[in-house]
Amino acid sequence: MDKKQSSKLDNCIVCPVCNSRHLFKKEKVENGVFAANCECCGHFIKFQVKSDVNSKITVTINGQKYTVGNEYPPWTSLNSYLRKERISVGTKVMCREGGCGICMVEAKLYEPISDSMKSYPINSCLCPLFMCDGLEITTIEGVNDVIPKRLAKYNGSQCGYCSPAQVMNMHALLDFNKGSVSMKEVEDAYDDVICRCTGYRPILDAMKSFAVDSSQKNKITATDIEELGKMFCSKTGQRCHGKCHPEMGQKLQVIGADTVWNRPATLDELFKAISDNPGKKIRFVFGNTGSGVYKSDLDLANFDILMDLRGIKELYGIDFDPTVVLGAGLSITQLIDIFTRTKLEPSFGYFTQIRNMLQRVATTSIRSLGCWAGNLMLKHLHPEFQSDIYVSLEAANVGLMIADKTGSTQIPIGQFLKTDMTNKVIVAMLLQSMSDDYIIRMYKVAQRAENSHSFVNAGIRMKIDKSNKFVVKEKPCIVFSGISKDFVHAVQTENYLLGKELSDVKVIQGAMTTLATELIPDADIDPVEPSVGYRKNVAIGFLYTYFLEVLGNTAGSTFRSGAMPLQRPLSSGQQSYDTKPMEWPLTEPLMKLEAMNQTTGKAQYINDIPLHKPLYAAFVTSTVGNAKLQSMDPSKALSMPGVLKFITAKDILGTNNCSPPLDPSFLPEEVLCSGDVMYAGQALGMIVADNEDIANRATEQVLVTYSDQKPPIMSIEDGIQAKSFFPKPGDVFKAGDADTAIANSPKKITGSISWGEQQHFQMETQISICTPTEDGMDVEASTQWIDLTQQSTAMVLGVPESSINVRVKRLGGAYGSKITRNFIVSAGCAIAAQIMKRTVKLNMDFHTNFKMVGRRVSYRADYDVGCTNDGLLNGIKIQIYADLGYLPNENSLPGIVPWMDNAYFCENWKLTPVAVKTNKPINTACRAPGSTPAIFMMESIMENVAKELNLDPTAFRTLNLYKKGQKTPLGNVLNYCNIRQLVPQLMASSDYTSRAAAVQAFNQANRWKKKGLSVVPIKFGLSYVGVHYNAIVNIYAGDGSISIAHGGIEMGQGINTKVAQVCAYELGVPMDLIKIKANTTLANANDVTTGGSITSELCCLAVINCCQDLKTRMAPVKAKMKNPTWKEWTQKCIEDKVDLSSRYCVFQPGTEDTRYNSYGVTCTEVEFDVLTGQHLINRVDILYDCGESMNPMIDVGQVEGAFVMGLGILAYRISQEYKPPMAKDIPIDFRIQLLKNAPNPVGVLRSKAVGEPPLCMSCSALFALKRCVEAARRDIQKDTFFPLDGPATVDRLQELCLVDPSQFVI
Repeated sequence: MDKKQSSKLDNCIVCPVCNSRHLFKKEKVENGVFAANCECCGHFIKFQVKSDVNSKITVTINGQKYTVGNEYPPWTSLNSYLRKERISVGTKVMCREGGCGICMVEAKLYEPISDSMKSYPINSCLCPLFMCDGLEITTIEGVNDVIPKRLAKYNGSQCGYCSPAQVMNMHALLDFNKGSVSMKEVEDAYDDVICRCTGYRPILDAMKSFAVDSSQKNKITATDIEELGKMFCSKTGQRCHGKCHPEMGQKLQVIGADTVWNRPATLDELFKAISDNPGKKIRFVFGNTGSGVYKSDLDLANFDILMDLRGIKELYGIDFDPTVVLGAGLSITQLIDIFTRTKLEPSFGYFTQIRNMLQRVATTSIRSLGCWAGNLMLKHLHPEFQSDIYVSLEAANVGLMIADKTGSTQIPIGQFLKTDMTNKVIVAMLLQSMSDDYIIRMYKVAQRAENSHSFVNAGIRMKIDKSNKFVVKEKPCIVFSGISKDFVHAVQTENYLLGKELSDVKVIQGAMTTLATELIPDADIDPVEPSVGYRKNVAIGFLYTYFLEVLGNTAGSTFRSGAMPLQRPLSSGQQSYDTKPMEWPLTEPLMKLEAMNQTTGKAQYINDIPLHKPLYAAFVTSTVGNAKLQSMDPSKALSMPGVLKFITAKDILGTNNCSPPLDPSFLPEEVLCSGDVMYAGQALGMIVADNEDIANRATEQVLVTYSDQKPPIMSIEDGIQAKSFFPKPGDVFKAGDADTAIANSPKKITGSISWGEQQHFQMETQISICTPTEDGMDVEASTQWIDLTQQSTAMVLGVPESSINVRVKRLGGAYGSKITRNFIVSAGCAIAAQIMKRTVKLNMDFHTNFKMVGRRVSYRADYDVGCTNDGLLNGIKIQIYADLGYLPNENSLPGIVPWMDNAYFCENWKLTPVAVKTNKPINTACRAPGSTPAIFMMESIMENVAKELNLDPTAFRTLNLYKKGQKTPLGNVLNYCNIRQLVPQLMASSDYTSRAAAVQAFNQANRWKKKGLSVVPIKFGLSYVGVHYNAIVNIYAGDGSISIAHGGIEMGQGINTKVAQVCAYELGVPMDLIKIKANTTLANANDVTTGGSITSELCCLAVINCCQDLKTRMAPVKAKMKNPTWKEWTQKCIEDKVDLSSRYCVFQPGTEDTRYNSYGVTCTEVEFDVLTGQHLINRVDILYDCGESMNPMIDVGQVEGAFVMGLGILAYRISQEYKPPMAKDIPIDFRIQLLKNAPNPVGVLRSKAVGEPPLCMSCSALFALKRCVEAARRDIQKDTFFPLDGPATVDRLQELCLVDPSQFVI
């Protein structure tokens, strides 16, 4: 029998009745099932056909296998699947763009160097679910408590929303490296998970304690390493190492309703699939990280076919003989690994430069998931994209292997952007060896040190004869990105430099002139990019830096610093504080009660609450402001599967107003627009659907038309020009006679300073869950103010407040944004729930949250100051403008007054408020909302006066400090003022004098690097005006355990822990007997908002009163007993009819506006790159008067976190480009001292507030940077005063240095 006949027999079907054979016919197969009658006996034969193409995926998550088919759309993310199936609600989600990092999980991905699966951190929000076929995924639920315990112990968790991701990041790092990591590797890995609370220092310390070079004694053990995960192989019972994953070569096809997921196994299969689907919209998918950059273009749901390239083994090739060939399927992380391994090869020395640039691309988790070829394709699709990878590879003169159905071809990368890539893929890059006379360098400037796209980047390659006057031996390569979408090569400059001697000063200047001529930055490349002038100057500065580096010691010593990049060493911190063991648990540095639940992912946030078949609401928002709403057509949205309802203002049964009338001046705030569109991002309507993703997508399908559209007023300056002001912004504040005092002063100074707005960027976006009940509505809300959330919800539903039950267990960050800005969210959610008569969740997506929720208020202060010749302040007059947005309901201007003087005595003041109306959402409170801008403005005034008087800024500040017994402008006598003692104490402990001399010497020796040193004091007034917080303490007689419900919201500040410490101290019981319950409108009715730094101490005061009440009741019972245990005592109390529940409400104690003042001093040293504006914060010393801290560990964390949050005000841009500080933006040397032996005589248990004051001191970093700019201007004889407005972004700082190419000398 020949092979052909044998093959036919193998392909036969045998009838089970008559045993006759029939040839298998594919046309009889439908949907994977063969069905036909036997041609001999007529028996009906039916069976499922096994295919070489899978239609389902199998993914292993925490050791458990899950099979998924087309019940999920092909565009579903891994994060959506994990959370919807409740496999991992500890894995959080926020931005859905890979930018925040809180969705992080660990994945075992193919690593071609070792041909095995290795552990990498990835963003589950970007990773497509169907890409995970055969992968092993670990989430926070799948690891043991080794790392979570360490993070909790180090106080590395505050609100806790990012904590699971911080743990997973470290888990993946340790797993990948088999437990052996250095401290530097740890710090380098922490570039991807944003933390808004801690300031990163405790997180880094906790994770660095695992490092082999850590000095910590409690290093991780070998056993800990083995047990890091809980995943064990179901076959062997041993620790799973991913060896059972399906071999590459298995095809996959999942057919969804609108999209098909296709995973070919070879390039031939890929191109056949493309040919078989002409006219279809196809997207190649490897890591899907590009959708985080260009979501509208690359959203997976917008494509007909998603072609998964991960299964094509041909894309993973690595070859080193003789040309280096690296496959397109290598992730950026794997590319870095390869370049690191080969950096010692002399002919490939330039790999180090590429590696260094790659390490600054995106984040560790993005680099782990995305491939280098995908980044190039993103550049091809969007030429304006500032691709660090493209610039690096262009400078390295790599070749690209491009393939299509006809075969493959090699092109130089310089042709890539002009190559039609339709139905083509990059297969590999080819890198050539280079002799050591080739000098390649890459440069980048970005908004922050890491996790930030380039403003401008450059790659430069020249072949230089160093022995012959640095002659350029062949045409150089000078490439840029960030200039314009079409500008890549500086062709004219390249031609000019060929054959030139770089040692010739005229050549250098000629090159600069030529480059300046051909660099024409596009002003419209991206609305959030820096100015044309900045980008041009920085680009020219990169070439100058290159020249300086090439010339080395032949360049002038003063200028050589231009070639030295800022080098950030390992960071460290020191903390110093008092504690009194005799009073423990009071004053004890205890770990937060919630810490372990947070770090293990067990802490439940609102978005984690399990719901039974809920509906999901999403706001439809306006795209314009200052217009009329003409019409809305939801028909397209309503036609989408799963969309159930479109709600407009006409559907609201109560009042269309979510702003409770706290003040007669309050104006109605519409939940849904009834006609006047006031700002872009305003809520126009709501979509309700049975799926959250569908609800959010459907909002984009509502067709909205506008009429009477007018130019929006978008700034204070616009408002002043248009005379757009709110009436009654507040009274003019007067103390003494400022006009006369200034007029009679020998020195008069006039100026203006501005303070920009700031996004909140809370990790948990605004969210609400509303469930109709028989008597009203249950509301889970991300609010800091449950009372007014209750009121606003009742208003829109048209029901009594008693019908609304609001509950808050914890918040994933708030910072003031959830005081009032949740009202509209909970109100909208309640409206939807009322209409649909079902539970509704409204979880604001990242961008809607940014558009609808107001920012920190921006200000402008125009001032006049009078002082003596010696610098004593006589009188200060300020007109303060505030951008309140479109409504004045959160007028912050009266809140400026108590802090405007900061720490300085002046008898005569006049403050005139002006409330500007703009076409923006209502701007709202952000941590230290009035004090931070007030102190910044006052310190800026002090800077101006010192400069005009030619006085040292620190000496001038010290001269004007308050003295004990003096009066503030508000008339408060400073009976306990210690600021004049604190300033010299910190200056001594920080070694200020010798460091100031060293800074001066450094600046004189270096033209292009500068250092700055600044000292800023603070007096922060704390007021109890208008407060009312209650607490209820219950003792359970059965076992003596205690529950407490207090009026504050736990949002990371440690209020629950302090309350428990106080209760344990007052009752004399162990901490583990005490549980803190959720805040509800039933147990904690009629409380004010959590905010103003005072909630913790006043809730503690309420608990103290409850405990004292209970002790008074219980004392007679104990007097009758002989040494009873606590349990026996409580049981006897009930027998004797003693009520073991006590409730107390703290109302405003005393009559003075200011209850007490906190004092502090900060010294900040920075290092600054004059050519780019980038900088390092070398050291920060903070001395803060915290009174007698109830919990020093918590309070130190509050100081650090507040200060770092304040640093974010220095370097942000509005909208989605806001960049909060990352781990490498914090001070390198971070030293915190809580003032010792300083009990507060009028404080609760002798304590002082700590949540907000340290944020105000962060302006010391801005003024240290100002010293740097002044030093740079001094070098060019332009040392005149200039205002440094906030934010002081890198571009603004650099432009203030007044650098131009004519100064680029050697």
